[in-house]
Amino acid sequence: MTEVQRSDKIEMITLHKFLIVFFGLLLFYDYYYTTVPVVARIANPKFTLLGPYNTTEASTDDVYDQLIDIKNFSFKVNPQPCQEYTAGILLVVIISSNPLNYDNRVIIRNTWGRAIESTKVVFLMGEPDNVTVAQKIQNESINYGDIVQGNFVDVYRNLTYKHAMGLKWVTHHCPMAKYVLKTDDDTVVNSYEMRHFLARELSPWGAKNLITCQVLEHAQAQRSDNSKWKVTTAEYANRYYPTYCAGWAILYSQDVVRRLLKAAQSMPYFWIDDVQITGICAQQIGVARTPLGNLILSWHKANLLTSLGPKYTGTFIFGPPDLKSAKIAQIWKAIPE
Repeated sequence: MTEVQRSDKIEMITLHKFLIVFFGLLLFYDYYYTTVPVVARIANPKFTLLGPYNTTEASTDDVYDQLIDIKNFSFKVNPQPCQEYTAGILLVVIISSNPLNYDNRVIIRNTWGRAIESTKVVFLMGEPDNVTVAQKIQNESINYGDIVQGNFVDVYRNLTYKHAMGLKWVTHHCPMAKYVLKTDDDTVVNSYEMRHFLARELSPWGAKNLITCQVLEHAQAQRSDNSKWKVTTAEYANRYYPTYCAGWAILYSQDVVRRLLKAAQSMPYFWIDDVQITGICAQQIGVARTPLGNLILSWHKANLLTSLGPKYTGTFIFGPPDLKSAKIAQIWKAIPE
């Protein structure tokens, strides 16, 4: 081999090494910026993200026919939208719904709650105390297949049963969901942004110890007879509630759902569900609540969105609460796809 040939061979080997390193860096760059989850818009997160090799276990020792102090609990209606997704789905949404709010449910089904492969949506209800309404709910369930109904009366002071039933349903019938969003039927979820947030900014493999929401601190137990949320000292003795989430929209990781359910099952019943589940129970299992900050759409920003457009509000993942069905549709129409 001549000196020139030897030099050419060395140059060729050097070029091959350079190309291997170059394309290796490209692959790493692509993996990191499209796959590795990064918490970008939550300040001081109090949870950890999972990767493909450290997913949480889905086992449970929950007593299926017990719901807090209801010893003969059963699901009167029990759809199975997650059954075929044994490899996992990104998100399941459990919506606490008043049986009378048919219009809201229809709007949600036609807007942010539309069925897609990565997200499943169900509505949580108890039993209406009106025969006509009960028949309508039965027909609605047959038509849509998305109502989860428990054998307790659907009244305001039974909201904790409804919330805990949602956790039970997820634990037993949708444990493959990486994230669980609990909402009420009078809010909007920006489903496009939510999926991006979960899969890109958090992790497509899920999280651990995640409870994120509009966090409420130093809230005082209401004793006034004029308050909708009046509680007696017999119901709740302390002056202040523990830190908790506003109950209209709460994002959980799957591991937290099972642990909250277990805590709720062993505690005395308290009817303010967000205080009980995300305050008292979350405190008992030692999971902190992470504020979502400006990822929640306020009423003021909702009005800006519908009147001036999305550039005046920024991105959000859900909100605000207490919407009429027409407002839900109006906000959804203003969200850019």
